[in-house]
Amino acid sequence: MKNDLLYENLVTAIKDKFPGRGVLTNKLADLLMLEKEAVYRRLRGDVPFTIFEIATIAAKLDISLDHIIGCSSGKSRPFQMKMVNFLNPSEEDYEMLENFVNELRYLKDDPNSEVGGALNILPQSLVLGYRHIYRFYLFKWIYQCGNVMPARYSQIEPPDRLQLINSEIVTEVCQAANAYHIMDSMTFLYLVNDIKYFASIYLITREEINVLKKELMIFIDDLETLAARGFWKEGKNIHFFVSSVNFETSYSYVETQHCHLTMLKSFTLNDATSPDEAIFQRMKQWMQSLIRTSTLISRSGEKDRIVFFEEQRRIVDML
Repeated sequence: MKNDLLYENLVTAIKDKFPGRGVLTNKLADLLMLEKEAVYRRLRGDVPFTIFEIATIAAKLDISLDHIIGCSSGKSRPFQMKMVNFLNPSEEDYEMLENFVNELRYLKDDPNSEVGGALNILPQSLVLGYRHIYRFYLFKWIYQCGNVMPARYSQIEPPDRLQLINSEIVTEVCQAANAYHIMDSMTFLYLVNDIKYFASIYLITREEINVLKKELMIFIDDLETLAARGFWKEGKNIHFFVSSVNFETSYSYVETQHCHLTMLKSFTLNDATSPDEAIFQRMKQWMQSLIRTSTLISRSGEKDRIVFFEEQRRIVDML
């Protein structure tokens, strides 16, 4: 790849983070401790960024150098693992989450925006609004990935700033013109089995299970109402399907005029993300294939919807 194309890719990636020229210049000037005129010369290509400056920009603005450089093989595509610490987030962790919220803000004004997911856990964009359910997923993440083991469910309390970011994610996702959720038919059973396991090793009490069970029943009621309506309160469409096959993890995407983002769920709450267009198109193609072999339970799929949600209530009632 020619050097000028590499440089163009870098500048484009930087500009995508800060579309406003004034904001971009000020941010780079502060980040690199340069005068604004020096930043202008670098953005025009008159003076190249140094290796140190490129490394600083990539680290602080969460830009993948693999994606900029490209891969030697057309069969290889880069993903970036977002290793956020959800229990004790650092400022860097918060910046990663807030960068994601900023990407979601483009959903609102794009008439063709989409979010979608093939999920073997409850839809995170919905669960974030349910305190005890989200707390359990956070507890599971800490049990699997935390340094101190074992943590009890009663000890888990998400930080206020994290909860604020979660509420912003819920708000922004509702602004997508269309949302597609394809759920693994075993999703609720997976969750119930997890809760039972942690109860069996005395990390969650009977009283806490009862609270979780009550909120799960409320969540099912709300999800059924949303599926029957087929749109958010904001008027944007939402489509629910139940898959005929099981998923080994959860897959999702965000589509706006500003970005095409693909995400693979890892370690319960973390995401491996990619802005690569080929990966995004493969994801969309796969999702469309799944939809054709899945059962619609939103809007017109009344009979299947009733059967599905009654079965989920029966599963949760086993707690």
